Amino acid sequence: MKVRHLFVASLLLTVAAHAAEQAPVAGPAPAVKALEFNDCMRTDRITDWKVVDDRTLLVATGPDHFVVKTNVDCPRMGLGGGVRFKTAESNKAIGGFRICGTPTEKVDRINNDPPCSIESVQTLDKATYQAMSKNAKLSGSGAGTSGSKP
Repeated sequence: MKVRHLFVASLLLTVAAHAAEQAPVAGPAPAVKALEFNDCMRTDRITDWKVVDDRTLLVATGPDHFVVKTNVDCPRMGLGGGVRFKTAESNKAIGGFRICGTPTEKVDRINNDPPCSIESVQTLDKATYQAMSKNAKLSGSGAGTSGSKP
């Protein structure tokens, strides 16, 4: 009888060890890849913008819609009448006024607060943009101070 219990216990341990090897390991979410240059957000064509929370900004550039996420809380984003972006030097060399989601791009706050680094830029369909816009705490049009800062 003892042999039978030992056999069952060892079988259970073997199965449990094998299952643990097969289980997916939780880790950090994969980084969002920057947009291709032709798909990037054109800051000189901003027609509408919305601040959803301290890390999320929705931007429309005519028929194209984007969600911009910062890697830190960026309070007072959008205050002062618009949103401005600091483009990456590499994008300026090709043709400025584009935000693609590269590490050196920033949301430049108009009220002289430090800029906030952009974590990601993703395209959205119009329906998702409109649904997310319902939660916006601040919004504006592209007219005025929105765009890129040299």
